[in-house]
Amino acid sequence: MTDSPRLAPLPPADRSAEQQQLLDGVGSDLNIFTTFVRNPGLFGVFIRFAGRLLNRSGLPAPDRETLILRTAYRCACDYEWTHHVEIGHTAGLSDDVIAALATPDATVVDDHTALLVRAADQLTTERELDDQTWSELSKQYDEQQMIELCMLVGEYAMIAGVLKSLRVPLEDEPRWLVGE
Repeated sequence: MTDSPRLAPLPPADRSAEQQQLLDGVGSDLNIFTTFVRNPGLFGVFIRFAGRLLNRSGLPAPDRETLILRTAYRCACDYEWTHHVEIGHTAGLSDDVIAALATPDATVVDDHTALLVRAADQLTTERELDDQTWSELSKQYDEQQMIELCMLVGEYAMIAGVLKSLRVPLEDEPRWLVGE
């Protein structure tokens, strides 16, 4: 298998006015966006949904990033993982927690993080939460947050599949790397 992108990020000179307008709205030329914008109709819808889950989440930021990072690990998506390590740090996750999320058993220091890991693992493998996990999460989150938690993991698992299938490359000079 080659690491060459199946669809390369779209260079500025090749973008339509609509594609450029969509990217201007995002305010970023990350490879995920400049690749996905090749389908502007889907990109416009995707970016609103993804932006809602990332920027206006009803979940606490550390919980959101724990779920995203664990999903990236479970889906073996280096692109997603690499970008969300920094976001996770910004959200307050420690290096120890982030490192634990990238291990098979995800031995973590607190029960709450362990519950989130279990939820992400179940949603990425079985595509549903078992009754015990649902019950424990329901004690901490309201019904809107429960729906969002499931959608968040599902959306990031979908993104992982698209990133990997299209072979979207990491940026030439990422500001952060796993293990640094």
